[in-house]
Amino acid sequence: MDQTIRVWDAERALSGGGNTNNASRSRSTPTTNNNNNIPNGRLLGHRDSVEQLRFSPVHTDELVSVSSDKTVKFWDVRQKKEVQSIPTHGENINVAWSPNGKTVCVGDKNDTLTFIDCTTMRAVKTASGKEVEVRHRKPISRKVFKETEVNEFAWDREKESEKFFVLTGDGKVQCNVWDETKHTIKNVHEFVAHTGGCYTIAFDPSEKKTHFAIGSADSLVSIWNIPVGYMCLRTVARHETPVRTVAFSHDGNFLASASEDDFIDICDPVSSKRVCEPIFVRAPMNALAWHPKTHALAYAGDQEDLNKRKREALNLDEDLDAKASRMEEEERGNAGGRGGASIEENDRDDNRRRRSGNIKPNVNKVQQVEGIVRLWIPKLVVDE
Repeated sequence: MDQTIRVWDAERALSGGGNTNNASRSRSTPTTNNNNNIPNGRLLGHRDSVEQLRFSPVHTDELVSVSSDKTVKFWDVRQKKEVQSIPTHGENINVAWSPNGKTVCVGDKNDTLTFIDCTTMRAVKTASGKEVEVRHRKPISRKVFKETEVNEFAWDREKESEKFFVLTGDGKVQCNVWDETKHTIKNVHEFVAHTGGCYTIAFDPSEKKTHFAIGSADSLVSIWNIPVGYMCLRTVARHETPVRTVAFSHDGNFLASASEDDFIDICDPVSSKRVCEPIFVRAPMNALAWHPKTHALAYAGDQEDLNKRKREALNLDEDLDAKASRMEEEERGNAGGRGGASIEENDRDDNRRRRSGNIKPNVNKVQQVEGIVRLWIPKLVVDE
């Protein structure tokens, strides 16, 4: 159980990884400078596992973290210290900033959202006796979801947006209106996005702001168009297990997704086609984050045995006789129809071929994932 927050200087890591002015020409290997693997600072204070953290969209040195210890902590990354801790009612698992940086929303295991105001200031005296104004954050409202499993949530990317999206365990997306004056949210619409629970959501951070993506327990990533009224344009069907995390690059040109599989997929959000070799890993990934200025991807996960998780998820330990009978039935059902394989089947077969072949970009280099953020500069696939 890791209670430590580690902070890396991505610019320093990139400078040690070679020329990043044109990421498509970089070699498809992680940075190898040993100094780049050493964090710039460790933020200590949580008494249980840190579940999620987010940088402020307006104050680059401000970080918020949530933990199972029933606290929300705000940090000054530059000074490497905790600036405020706020107790909550439940074990926290998710957190999100509003795009204008005025509000933080925290979700706990009891399906309760707590909204925290980050605009209040108060006067405090320094050690020298001088009075200064500092930010004093405080909870302003709570929303309890009854009989609804709440997963991730997010505001859309408009600066003063009032649109607040909540993902649920029954495959729906709730569209809410956040009232910044009254500190309330009101559900105005909801739609079914997946056949399984919706786990993770990400918005295109570029000026275009045309897409958002949802990862689900049904192993699919759906890509939605915002201007035309939340229409699903494409799906990424290369994963075989529940999708845990999705992330857009800074310019919106690439979408990364990770599940309990042994790879991270990177695709073009317009076509959903894979744009570079998958990043092979040895553990399920929990977090993906692109660099805000260039095509470099950071990723982190847990240390569980991937093979065990995949065997459970894909039912690979079923009785051999039952498995043989099932495969016989499938063969009879598919007789004469091999040429009509679905796109999903072709994509997943492609993943299996890559795993069994000689090309595994980093399978020998990833030795530990939990507690470590690794940086990857993808080598893009250019169509001839």
